[in-house]
Amino acid sequence: MLKQFSIILIIYFLGDLMQKALGLPIPGNVLGMLILFFSLYTGVVKLNMIDKISDFLLENMAFFFLPAGASLITCFALLEGKLTAILTVSLISTFVILAVTGLTVELVQRFFRKKPVKIASRIENKGNKANNNGSGRNTKSVHAHENRREEVI
Repeated sequence: MLKQFSIILIIYFLGDLMQKALGLPIPGNVLGMLILFFSLYTGVVKLNMIDKISDFLLENMAFFFLPAGASLITCFALLEGKLTAILTVSLISTFVILAVTGLTVELVQRFFRKKPVKIASRIENKGNKANNNGSGRNTKSVHAHENRREEVI
């Protein structure tokens, strides 16, 4: 678990370093998340290399909101009289975040649904050309294509 946490921290610090070195307007932790995403997508970082620490962090996510909540209480005098504006902005931003998150998840799901089927079709086409047994169908490529479709579904 320490090794997995080290991987997460290295990627986080890499994103922070990139932000400071290049002077990018994007926060370092967001760059770190992008680096982690592309590392997972390309297979540089395997899911089993960070799965346990990721589960632990997700299960204890509420712990990370305590400092923000505590600092909000200490600044309550500054927020007095602006409660309506803060609640309005919070509600609007919550709905915007929900909509953007939902659309992003839907787009990513569509992308990953289409891609394996295309790959399976290419494998099937190559298999049919190379290993056609005369019956008009290549049984290995058909099984591979069916297995990939089941994975997608």
